[in-house]
Amino acid sequence: MARATGQRVPSCLLDIAPCALYHPLTWELLKNERFFSIIRQLSEAGEDSTAMRHHIGKVSIGNAKSCFVLLFAIMGMVAAGAQTTGLSGYDIMKKVSEKIGGNDMTASVLMKITLKTGAVKTREFMLYQLRQKDGGSSILIRFVQPADVKDTSFLTLETSSGEKSQYIYLPSLKKVTRIAASDKNKSFMGSDLTYDDIGSRKLDEYSFTLLGEETFNGEVCWKIESVPKDTGQSTSRIISLIDKESYIVLKADFYDKAGTLYKKMAVNKIEKISGIWTMLELTMNNLSNGSSTSLKFDQVKYNTGLSPSMFSKDGLGK
Repeated sequence: MARATGQRVPSCLLDIAPCALYHPLTWELLKNERFFSIIRQLSEAGEDSTAMRHHIGKVSIGNAKSCFVLLFAIMGMVAAGAQTTGLSGYDIMKKVSEKIGGNDMTASVLMKITLKTGAVKTREFMLYQLRQKDGGSSILIRFVQPADVKDTSFLTLETSSGEKSQYIYLPSLKKVTRIAASDKNKSFMGSDLTYDDIGSRKLDEYSFTLLGEETFNGEVCWKIESVPKDTGQSTSRIISLIDKESYIVLKADFYDKAGTLYKKMAVNKIEKISGIWTMLELTMNNLSNGSSTSLKFDQVKYNTGLSPSMFSKDGLGK
């Protein structure tokens, strides 16, 4: 996964590394993901090398002996960090669902639907998202290309409690239709995404289990299993990998009632825009029919002052 961060190696890590480069233990330590996580946290908190040494014991790194003491001290911090995280699967997913960058967001999105035969359908739409004052959120999608879907609009309204209402305007019918709950798992505009994939999922409708950690494309992630409480749903469970730094779901595997993996989602690129971690490329693979859908986000802007009046079902198609 491409991660455009502009980040540099923390100065405290540069201070530590030179005195230990000649010991094989160092190379194993530098491979440790928790080590980098702790170093990053200290660095982001504004810790310099002096402050860091205060955290792990006032030792000089001027000779090999004290350097190894420093390394072992850090290893102790790594182990302690693993024991004191204290976050449950629900806690993590709650942070994910609450992550809406800024007060509003605007983006131009290119959607490519690739069929099993290799045929490709392309769609372009504008995406608008608004954080409501009552804690809810709204998402508006307006298709601009090609001609057969132009001016089609899709609106998702979510309350602060997670209740979701969805509406679609089809120019050919000149009518706004509400998406029934029984249709939420149907294809969104012929893609491999469903209506339910647009927006967040209501946390209270799932049971979450933190399965541990896993590295995905070089990023350390929490691995979480989400099981719908409603056993009548077509999806029996979702296994997700959540990036610890951005709280973005980088990967999600969807299993059907028989326990068979039928759909896979992967985020291929994230980037900080206006200080906000933003998903820029996503792919959804449908293993059942061999098709896939990719989304590329461009011209992403935050806090442009979108009006709440944009996000009204009565305004769709106008």
